[in-house]
Amino acid sequence: MAIEHKVRLVEVLFDRLEIEIAVFQTETHLHCIAGCGKCRSTPEIDASPLEFLPWAFYLFLNGETEDMLLQL
Repeated sequence: MAIEHKVRLVEVLFDRLEIEIAVFQTETHLHCIAGCGKCRSTPEIDASPLEFLPWAFYLFLNGETEDMLLQL
């Protein structure tokens, strides 16, 4: 399977999750607090390499991988 196809599948999955999250929020009235960002600084919340695949592929296609590596 080509990398482009894998990236697209991940993006489709994320699109579906966004819809499910929106439905959940509508039904439960539970929402993130605007501007909070605590989840990004909590070590117990992990992000898998798969979650970064679309972003990494975008960086690669736009020639930004080296710049991002230096920033990181």
